[in-house]
Amino acid sequence: MAAKSINREQFYSLLEGDQPVLVDYWAPWCGYCRKISSAYDKAAEQYGDSLAVVKINIDEEPQLAKDQGIEIIPTLIFYKDGKAADSITAPESKAVIDEFIGKNLESAEEKQDREKHVYDMVVIGGGPGGYTAAMYASRSGLDTVLLEKLSAGGQMALTHQIDNYPGYEDGIDGLSLAEKMQQGAERFGARTEIAEVLSVDLNQTPKVIETTEGMFYGKTVVLATGASPRELGIADEKELVGRGVHYCAACDGMFYKGKTVIIVGGGNSAAADAMVLSRIAKKVILIHRRDTLRATQIYHEPLKKAENIEFCWNSVVVGLIHDDKVTGVKIKDVNTGKERSIECDGIFISVGRKPATELIRGQLDTDQGGYVIADETTCTNIPGVFAVGDVRKKELRQVVTAVSDGAVAVHHAEEYLAGHPA
Repeated sequence: MAAKSINREQFYSLLEGDQPVLVDYWAPWCGYCRKISSAYDKAAEQYGDSLAVVKINIDEEPQLAKDQGIEIIPTLIFYKDGKAADSITAPESKAVIDEFIGKNLESAEEKQDREKHVYDMVVIGGGPGGYTAAMYASRSGLDTVLLEKLSAGGQMALTHQIDNYPGYEDGIDGLSLAEKMQQGAERFGARTEIAEVLSVDLNQTPKVIETTEGMFYGKTVVLATGASPRELGIADEKELVGRGVHYCAACDGMFYKGKTVIIVGGGNSAAADAMVLSRIAKKVILIHRRDTLRATQIYHEPLKKAENIEFCWNSVVVGLIHDDKVTGVKIKDVNTGKERSIECDGIFISVGRKPATELIRGQLDTDQGGYVIADETTCTNIPGVFAVGDVRKKELRQVVTAVSDGAVAVHHAEEYLAGHPA
């Protein structure tokens, strides 16, 4: 049962009822809103007898969104007795949504441990590498389950337009491509479990994965946990997320229509974000620590031609100027050390990624940056464990290379299983 979309009148009618109400404030242009939709629909099915689980499109109800203080989407607000009681923004997993609902309902359900079932392959992470591994494995007859904490796609799902994946001559948005990959894997029998992985023991036989939905066991494990945006690490950065500090232009850019924004970074992601924001904001200032972009050449000319993009070279952001929200930044010239301030309405940080390897710390070998050490075979230091996609140490992190990793991992997993049939 999908969460029902409602309008202003229906919203106020629900508040007058006896049931608590959970509202997801979203918009169709918001990639992360679409990313959580599957998990939110599952919550509607799970908790529908206890509360009304609904959605409001802020594009259709802008005044209502303003009245409810919506400044970042997706925002989930829990209403009790006709009043807002609690809220969260951009939940990272279905487990986070469950915890939020359970806390407010005061009736969180305990997860029952499932009957022990040993899969041929457990894939951790539903990005392009993970779903390719799941598809190849299930198509080869391997009993396969994929564990994903929120929805298909990983970081790819937040990409507004992918133009460099073969087979889509007009490009495709990341979430649509992710959903196609999921459907392809499930067509051959792969199972998807919306579950957040809490811990793993990769040295056991079978390998043990503890999740919010119980224990899973696998003869082989494919680690496809990806990477997340890297923070600047400056004062008040975390506290101001959603109040002027952002990491996804495609998700939050529409809040800055006609305003001045700053992009920090010089790679492909920063360049793509600058182009997205140039179509929305009045002015875009790109701040980079070097005197030229690291982004591939295809971005350079469009950026230079955009009349509302300015460049601030050889500079780093050293502080945020704010009251309740960001009003500007302090920057420092890396050559002279001179500092100055720039006024802005928001800052989008695009300075790279950090690998999601906390789960395997102390078990798998990693490099200085935290990426799992695995060569083109995707084999790690533990037999039967494979690393694919952005989490792996590699020269190029793209959708197409993650997909390649997924296929390669299954090839070597089959070789491993042939020698370890038990």
